[in-house]
Amino acid sequence: MKRAAAVVLGVGLVLILGCGTQSYEKRLDLTLDNMKYQKRLDDNLGAAATKGKLEELQIYVRPPKNMTGPTQTFQLTVVEPGKYDVESSFIEPEKQSLHILGRVKRPKTASKKAPAQAETPRNGFNSDVVDLVKNVYGAEQLDLSKFKDDPKGNNKFKSNLLDLNVKHVQIYLYGGKDSPYEVALIFEYPKAELNAVNPKIGLCLESFAVGDKAKRAFAGGETEDIEGTGEEAPPPVAF
Repeated sequence: MKRAAAVVLGVGLVLILGCGTQSYEKRLDLTLDNMKYQKRLDDNLGAAATKGKLEELQIYVRPPKNMTGPTQTFQLTVVEPGKYDVESSFIEPEKQSLHILGRVKRPKTASKKAPAQAETPRNGFNSDVVDLVKNVYGAEQLDLSKFKDDPKGNNKFKSNLLDLNVKHVQIYLYGGKDSPYEVALIFEYPKAELNAVNPKIGLCLESFAVGDKAKRAFAGGETEDIEGTGEEAPPPVAF
């Protein structure tokens, strides 16, 4: 009887230890995968801009490497003041550029210091962005209804590609009318740079974050998914 009990106890311990080992190995594999993915991000992307409007509004964007910015004004054209809550551009001269437009729905607070000024008329965010791009590039063929779902990591975008002879303009729209964040990321580059630029654009969009997730990223936390898993990075395994 005692022997049978010892055998049962031994088998139980083996099963428990086995499960613990499997759990540790899974966490270890995920941690190693995440370290490799973070290296890919660092090899291909620059740091997110801090101490500016993007951080203030909690919009986290790591632009493709070698771009400088954000510039103080949107470089595509003169944007009507008040049309967007953020207008930023990152530029690598003669190579590539990233233009960011965004609106953030925030609670309105009444001001007692001065009478309210007339607000700049705003239509739907996506419609305004498409109209702007059409005017800048003379792209009358651009149609909001032709944008297609194009998820990157856990981020849901709608995208469209403008083929303008010698260059491409890729437009990604994030959020909807019911979302507190609506952001457009507009990538422009020579067609000859397509193969070099496209992987960086994909990583930029995967690491994009808004709200609390962006706040953690600005504070130094990791918010990117482990590539191909749809899962956030696990806590690091102690070696």
